[in-house]
Amino acid sequence: MRPVHVPIRTCVGCRSRDVRPALVRVVAREGALAIDHGGRFGGRGAYLHPRDGCLETFARRGGFVRSLRCVVAKPEREIFRARFPEVHG
Repeated sequence: MRPVHVPIRTCVGCRSRDVRPALVRVVAREGALAIDHGGRFGGRGAYLHPRDGCLETFARRGGFVRSLRCVVAKPEREIFRARFPEVHG
């Protein structure tokens, strides 16, 4: 039997590596941030642990511009931060 391949990704918040199912993919779509639950959205994405600390570190480091290669307006970032706890659980 062949072992099952599980992709490994790096959290852009804490910079630790983890299996892809343990992370949440975030993409920028039309100037807003979106959570890509199914992994089907096109474009650049970033992977985060579903923890507030990882999101805060990502935002503080300017990860929206660096990782997603786009500028996201501050109001959109705040809306995303408020919605982010929904992915916990």
